Amino acid sequence: MGEPNRAPYNNSMQLTALRAQLMLSVRPQGAHGTGRMTGTEYPVSFNPLPLDTRSLLIRQVVLDDARDLLVLSNEQMFRAWLPSQVYSDESHARSALEFLIGQYSTPANPRQGAYVLVIEHKADRTLIGHVGLSPIDDDVEIGFAIAQRYQGHGLAVEAIVAASRWAFETFGLDRILSITSSANIASKRALVRAEFAHQGDKVMRFQGTEQSVSVYALSALSGPEVGA
Repeated sequence: MGEPNRAPYNNSMQLTALRAQLMLSVRPQGAHGTGRMTGTEYPVSFNPLPLDTRSLLIRQVVLDDARDLLVLSNEQMFRAWLPSQVYSDESHARSALEFLIGQYSTPANPRQGAYVLVIEHKADRTLIGHVGLSPIDDDVEIGFAIAQRYQGHGLAVEAIVAASRWAFETFGLDRILSITSSANIASKRALVRAEFAHQGDKVMRFQGTEQSVSVYALSALSGPEVGA
């Protein structure tokens, strides 16, 4: 459980409509703003981070995370499922984080750009993964990854549920998609446990190759409660 599925950004810094985070000045909970995209206005309600769940602290990226994320990206599971997310050295990781940090202020909306958060394990304050959102066509996709030695304890599900609920409340999304390799059984199980519904499989270019992927979706009306 919790093997990486597609993370919503790439290391080349070339963000596209998903083929492609130090601090956002967060207004108090309940404050509202407007995100704009192709003439459409979207409600944005900036609910404070970090997200504090039973086992996790989910927060924005800072440059000091570079070394931890470098180590994480070179784990076997990351290299297998997220080859586009493998950093060659700490400088490479810092460059990627500088880009992601900039996305907190511009565009500051996952309908328009990546919004990636890191996951800390509360018991030992270790950075164990990341969860993030980014645009895909007219939707928003969630991606996630958990370090190998922390897998098998439901932490991926806990992060997905918390981040999804926060995104629905903050950005007024109608639904959130998640796309993973059809062969990534652990990620698919995590998504189902987080109450994402399987929408079907298809062949598309994914992590640099044409392959079969499984598409999942969670609607705002059916989103689970944190800790459920």
